[in-house]
Amino acid sequence: MIARKNLLSQGILIAIAELLLSAGLLTLLGLLITRQLSLLTTASLTVAQGQLTPAPVPEGLDDVGRLGAAFNVMSRAIAERVEQLISANEQTARMAASLQDRTEQLNAIFDLSPDGFVSFDAQSHVKYANPAFFRMTGLDSAGIIGLDEAIFSARLAKGCLDPSAFPNLAELKSELGASHPPGIGESSLPAMKRRRQLIELAGPGNHVLELGLRLSTAETVSQILYFREVTHETEVDRMKSEFLSHAAHELRTPMASIYGYAEIMMAQSFSKEEQSEFLAIIHRQCGLMISIINELLDLARIDDRRGKDFKFSSIDASQLVREVIADFGVPSGQQALVLDTPAQACWVRADASKLMQAVRNILSNAYKYSPDGGVVAISVIHAGSDSQTPVGIRVTDHGLGMTSEQAARTCERFYRVDTSGNIPGTGLGMSIVKEIMELHGGQVQIQSQLGAGTSVTLWLTPASAPV
Repeated sequence: MIARKNLLSQGILIAIAELLLSAGLLTLLGLLITRQLSLLTTASLTVAQGQLTPAPVPEGLDDVGRLGAAFNVMSRAIAERVEQLISANEQTARMAASLQDRTEQLNAIFDLSPDGFVSFDAQSHVKYANPAFFRMTGLDSAGIIGLDEAIFSARLAKGCLDPSAFPNLAELKSELGASHPPGIGESSLPAMKRRRQLIELAGPGNHVLELGLRLSTAETVSQILYFREVTHETEVDRMKSEFLSHAAHELRTPMASIYGYAEIMMAQSFSKEEQSEFLAIIHRQCGLMISIINELLDLARIDDRRGKDFKFSSIDASQLVREVIADFGVPSGQQALVLDTPAQACWVRADASKLMQAVRNILSNAYKYSPDGGVVAISVIHAGSDSQTPVGIRVTDHGLGMTSEQAARTCERFYRVDTSGNIPGTGLGMSIVKEIMELHGGQVQIQSQLGAGTSVTLWLTPASAPV
């Protein structure tokens, strides 16, 4: 009986021990599972808070371990994707910055460009015009932006001196499209196919613009119309044409005389007196031709070198005038020059030989335009009491004189006050004087009264006495 009780007690103790052991094992297993789930939860919360690269969680062969392994794979995939997105975002930011920089550069170029540009959208409406276009034409952006090309053409033609001279955009596009495909500007045309389009605007200055059209295949821009200011170029071309016309005319006159008298002498016999008279005429005309050619060469040298061959130094204007008078031959039958110079030296910055040439030209004109005689005076004057005021060399005659309109044109090339041909000259002397004075930084002042005479003053920059 006692043995059975002991055996029962032992069995109960063993059962209790097994229960306690099972409970401990279950508790330990639960703690392990709970810890792994807690790590997964913490990692998930970390990802949810924006940290997309959490520390790896434990892995295993059980369900929780496999869940941890899957979470780690997902974390690595997310991390790689995040790096790709960051790299793509940085590249996009760089591209945006580069595009912004390029846009700012283009805006600055268009804003500062002296040429005008007008772009049209896909529907051929004005999309953009730069400030230079508005400065050139005097139009305002509010009245231009959004216009279709037909109304824009009419608006621009209205501002031209000759509205019919402005070719509308449809004609320009037709001409451009017939010669080459879209996307190629008219500047790409061969020289023989290129036609220069010029328009002259009404208003002050009569500005001349060269215009061109460039077609585009872009989705947002269909064409660009550009304008270039060529007023100065046009004026230079006009002056060159006039210069050549005048030069040809001035040379043709003595040439015709020489040719005519030479032909007469070859065709007929004349007495020695007549031959001498004809030869004298031929000699005078040859001298005139030589004068014209020499003065043309002088002007060409001045235009080409623009004072690079001038040798500037401090020169006493009074002494220079005395040297000019000593070498100048007063025409026969004319009164001697009257000289008036200050007692003290008047120093100027000048090229001695070029300034002497200018003074000789003025003296020559003074005597030529005083056919009935009269006093010709030359003086050196100082405009003020201090050393910074200009010094003038003035030549005054009491000859034919000029009207104010004639005086204003005296320095034009080939312009002559006398149109009768009785007074010899080429019409280039005063042009040379004006060019020489401009290169000296001075100016020519002309005062004249018709029938009373003329006064020409060369104003020069003062200089210090040479050491």
